[in-house]
Amino acid sequence: MPSIVRAVLSAVTASCVVIGAAGCVRTPAPLPSGSASSSAPPRPFTVLTEQRASTTDPAGGRNDSDAMVTLDLFQRLMLVQPSTQLLKPDLAKECLFTAAQVYECTLPKDVVFTSGRSLTSADVKFSILRAVRLAPQKMSMLGALRSIETPDDTTVRFRLKYPDNQFGFGLAVPAASIVDHVAYDSDKLRPVEQAPIGTGPYQLDSWDPKGLTITRYARYRGPLGTDMPRIRIAWSDSPTAEEALTEAKAEIVWRTLSPAAIDRLQNRIVQDQDEGQPAGYFRWGLPRVVLQRLVWLSRSPYRSNASLRNAVALALQEDRTASSILPSMIDGHTDTFALGGEPKMPKLEPGIALALRFTDSSPAMEDLANHVRDTLQQKLGITVQLVTESERADLELRDSAPMVNTAVGWLQDYLKNPLPGSAGKLSNLEERIRSSSREDVQQPALVEIQKQAAADATVVPIAETDGVLFLRQRVDLVGEAFGPGWQLALWGARWRN
Repeated sequence: MPSIVRAVLSAVTASCVVIGAAGCVRTPAPLPSGSASSSAPPRPFTVLTEQRASTTDPAGGRNDSDAMVTLDLFQRLMLVQPSTQLLKPDLAKECLFTAAQVYECTLPKDVVFTSGRSLTSADVKFSILRAVRLAPQKMSMLGALRSIETPDDTTVRFRLKYPDNQFGFGLAVPAASIVDHVAYDSDKLRPVEQAPIGTGPYQLDSWDPKGLTITRYARYRGPLGTDMPRIRIAWSDSPTAEEALTEAKAEIVWRTLSPAAIDRLQNRIVQDQDEGQPAGYFRWGLPRVVLQRLVWLSRSPYRSNASLRNAVALALQEDRTASSILPSMIDGHTDTFALGGEPKMPKLEPGIALALRFTDSSPAMEDLANHVRDTLQQKLGITVQLVTESERADLELRDSAPMVNTAVGWLQDYLKNPLPGSAGKLSNLEERIRSSSREDVQQPALVEIQKQAAADATVVPIAETDGVLFLRQRVDLVGEAFGPGWQLALWGARWRN
């Protein structure tokens, strides 16, 4: 894989911690809840996060917690290690180009869904086409797809519009998970009241208003087997998660923690080390894997106002630390957004009122949203109202994971929602990067995309930050412990020996 689409983030180190987020879901009656017992069972391995999952349907995922659930309950044809960009088979026995525009995958014969039905190439074709139809934005990494053929039960042949060095990565994103074509509706998302049917290392045991429980799937066949029999994923706020971590009531805290809580936990680790005693928890290192960005939403009537878009980008320049919509640790990064200084603010028409929402991934995002609102109001003299994630908005603050940790993966926010005047140019540049293996072809195209992004200012980078993941001292993450875009995946969770 050419270096232009290869991430150079260092491998995850075992010295840091991150916390998670969670969201809200209704109570599904038909899902199994386990057998009753006269005595309280031992507490299962517990993961706390603030951002609640909202669905078990791979095509319906809206946030990183949805992605975590999807990664654990289903398989995809391919698997990506985000730190190295190593692409290898997951569900497939192998996938390779048999011609410049033909990508072919061979399936094993012994894969069985949790429904008891054997998986075949028909399920793969159904799942990919269904996801492209129901979630085109999430499947944009498969933009070169022309058609899918299934000559037999174990062969899937993808015919492409042009040679695409990113196609295998597109088969590894959460939305590309394989579902049972007999059980899933081709045109509607599966309700949370109906149990998910997959072939992943886990299966859903129960889902309730406080979280969900997954158990090891005994008939799983793949490279990501786990020896963790049961895992509880629970929704939590920062104070609860901090207390649970320090009092050994949770094994993993993902995102969730406020900046103050993170500082307290890290100070306690240092204090324990200074006193010669082992800390009860540690922070897992995820250096600069998060890019906070402000995105103009396509339905906003103000999005077409170039003067306003430019003014918003200028207003944030003094505080901005990220200089491109492509993170600096990805090959091909180019500084295109100015940092610091005191740019002259343009005069805007009176009466502009914007609605700003933010992803509920952690308390830090709410703090950032308040800061951005205050900055835009003070410097531009406009009105900015914070709204919830479910409300219509003009702007959205995001820190969600990219589809996959490659240059093309990170650029999808911008490339798949272009301004009308930039659409043709961006499409040609993206195809040039995907269809060539020559760095002297890819590099200029990638630089030009980043320059155009700064000119359009529909996606404004704010800051690159470390991920926040805390683990109890007895816990480890082994192997491919994260999804393709640094989403937490629980197949790597283990007890330390």
